Amino acid sequence: MGDVSDTNGVLVPVSPSPTLEETVEYAVDTVENGDGSGAVHLVLTAPGHHVGNEGLDRDETLLSTAEKYATEAAGNGVSIRTSLLGTDEYFADPVNHFELLVDYVAEHDLDRVIIDPDYSVDATAHVLQSMETVLAESNIRYEVAPVSRSWRPTGPELIRGGVIAAMAFGFYVALGGPTYPFALWTGAVTALITAVLLRNVAFERTPHVGSALATLGRGVVFVPYLLWEIVKANVQFAYVVLHPSLPIDPCLDRVDAAVGDGLSVTAFANSITLTPGTLTVDTVGSELLVHSLAPSARKDLAEGLHERAVRILFYGREGGDLPGPLARGDMEPVVQSADAVAGAGRDAEAESGGETDD
Repeated sequence: MGDVSDTNGVLVPVSPSPTLEETVEYAVDTVENGDGSGAVHLVLTAPGHHVGNEGLDRDETLLSTAEKYATEAAGNGVSIRTSLLGTDEYFADPVNHFELLVDYVAEHDLDRVIIDPDYSVDATAHVLQSMETVLAESNIRYEVAPVSRSWRPTGPELIRGGVIAAMAFGFYVALGGPTYPFALWTGAVTALITAVLLRNVAFERTPHVGSALATLGRGVVFVPYLLWEIVKANVQFAYVVLHPSLPIDPCLDRVDAAVGDGLSVTAFANSITLTPGTLTVDTVGSELLVHSLAPSARKDLAEGLHERAVRILFYGREGGDLPGPLARGDMEPVVQSADAVAGAGRDAEAESGGETDD
């Protein structure tokens, strides 16, 4: 990768991996073997922490662990810097994570990126090839740390695999109801194979028992609430349909949802679609394209009626404190309602008349 004497610093993307310590030590050696001074930037992309501290605490703990590895290996001339990136965003595509790293490299004028060979974006499969493509297209020097790799599952992988195995075995028992030992052992082996194969595929994020149980508990309240909102919307929609003048005013809006992962985006999109009068047409990351049939339906969307309920479901009571999409500037019309178009026309006409009078 060329001479390291011009090293301004190196960036190490951090993720839970069995080779993280060796990668960090290699990065420190790279800086020390240059001019003996510089910085090692340990960076963790952690999108999605819109509220709550549990996920953020886990990420900060991982970053502190990496910092400890670097501090123990570093000499006096090497400084260690840590950063969490994208904590107020949600990315459905790993490439978005890499773009954050590219921006960080440019902002700090770093010499290169050193990649852990076992680096992955949380619970997703390893994506080094995509990462290398993004870095190469941005003309950023990079290298995969030449550290020894011996396959052993990380803690998050064991958690994901355990959850998958339990779910697969439970599904097997529920479908077949086996009672004799051979059938039970067959189900257990099948569940184990499924867990090994899907441990880095089935989950976007590593589940945690505490937060999962809390979400299930809040779901006991969320489901009746959603059913009640569906009943109310049905009554309102029936009134609109039966009214002689058919008071509808359809529009299409793009809404950037303040939710942090694919599961919460899915819950939000489906709660909108299940409620008569609104329909989620498309989603890209956390952005939803929503069709509203009547002004009352659009008002509920703008004020965050469904979004607030979903945030409370996944993040707890503090999740309901965020203003609605319209108030925080996360909602824009794609196809305006007839009333909005007419109002804009009247405003333009009034302005034009005022200029003529002058």
